[in-house]
Amino acid sequence: MNGNFLWGSATAAYQCEGGWKEGGKGLSNWDVFCHSEKNNVNPVTGDIACDHYHRYEEDIRMMAEGGQNAYRFSIAWTRILPEGTGEKNQEGIDFYNRLIDTCLKYKIEPLVTLYHYDLPQPLYEAGGWENRKIVDQYLDYAEICFKEFGDRVKYWITINEPNYETLCCYGFGNYPPNVQNLERRWRAMYHMMLASARASAAFRERKLPGMIGLVSDSYPIVAGKDTPEGLRAAHMADLFFNLSVNEVCVKGAYPRDFIEQLQADGYDISYMFKEDEAVFEKGTVDYLGINAYNRYIAEPPQGPETILDVNNTGDGKKKRFQIGGWFCLGEDPDMEKTPWGMEICPRSIYDLLMELKRLYPDTPVMITENGVGNYDEVTDEGVHDPYRVAYLQGYVDWIGKAIEDGCDVRGYFVWSTMDVYSWINGYKKRYGLVYIDYDSEDLRRIPKDSYYWYKNTIEEKGRTCYG
Repeated sequence: MNGNFLWGSATAAYQCEGGWKEGGKGLSNWDVFCHSEKNNVNPVTGDIACDHYHRYEEDIRMMAEGGQNAYRFSIAWTRILPEGTGEKNQEGIDFYNRLIDTCLKYKIEPLVTLYHYDLPQPLYEAGGWENRKIVDQYLDYAEICFKEFGDRVKYWITINEPNYETLCCYGFGNYPPNVQNLERRWRAMYHMMLASARASAAFRERKLPGMIGLVSDSYPIVAGKDTPEGLRAAHMADLFFNLSVNEVCVKGAYPRDFIEQLQADGYDISYMFKEDEAVFEKGTVDYLGINAYNRYIAEPPQGPETILDVNNTGDGKKKRFQIGGWFCLGEDPDMEKTPWGMEICPRSIYDLLMELKRLYPDTPVMITENGVGNYDEVTDEGVHDPYRVAYLQGYVDWIGKAIEDGCDVRGYFVWSTMDVYSWINGYKKRYGLVYIDYDSEDLRRIPKDSYYWYKNTIEEKGRTCYG
């Protein structure tokens, strides 16, 4: 295996740690939401999840035994600062020191996400990412993490998926605060991007070793119709999903036509201060993390209304997605899809990477998540997941082709290390390379066929087209 290329898998704190009231941890918005009546689609919690808080060494050892040399995980803000601000919690710092040291013990490179959806409840109640004060509060938190862990962590991520998180919070309305209001969505996302820029600049000012990036859920956009209207719809979808994040963190400025569209929609953008432009320009990323799952087919909107449905039940039913005045999403009826409606199209990662190479030729890319959720079952022979193996194989092959064609890809992380709490989808939608038997008292870990496929792939690809 080429030691320079990162082959790993990924988790997030709320989705895997458990220990929700242990070690001095404060409450997050997800702790509170999951215990409320609003959690009514799949009413389960992350109180225990995979119990990674207690079982992290076993999980990291399994990664190493599977040939992985990197682990992407997130730090729970509430373990470092239980109230989001104020006095730091040494027990939480000690936990992540143990986690990082265990990674290094097994020759696993830690890739650390500072924020992955779980916001301290007091900050959430004060307006969360809609409140500009959170930018300074996030920076204070990030500075503590840089100080405590920066001597051993070489790869940092400021924020995970500003696009998708805010789309769920303020578009679909299935994540807290559970509203449908795109004007509030753009405000929250702006403050996320501003906080990321501040943290990136602070990281470099400390002259710490390594790199800092942001993770963007990015999608290759295909025009459903090769007409002026169809091409405009594709561009608007690109702005909505990709450019409103990637242009800001890589080039240091918002696209002009994006701002103009917000104004055309009548949105208040007074939160965009003139002096922020210098912050964005200074706080660009060293690399761009990409969470890659599928592509989108964009078509002209069928009317002025915005319709945002989402499938959180895996019932296979089609959902509508339209942003009035922007675009609507179409579909290819001949493409295989998961029960949650996600298209299976591995070739899409090649198209996305070559587009990123064209747009940002000097910015390395890290595939920080790639995977497929499905209903997995345990048999006497183990856990057979040929659908996951086929999906991942296709993506890995096409990423190799993009590398051969000049895209600077530095790493690949499967989502997820093991089965985790899948946010509003609960526990039945499984992504892991390792099966978690949630019905067993000891949360038994069972490597799936995909775990062994990945181990073999790392050996083969690491010596050939990767790195």
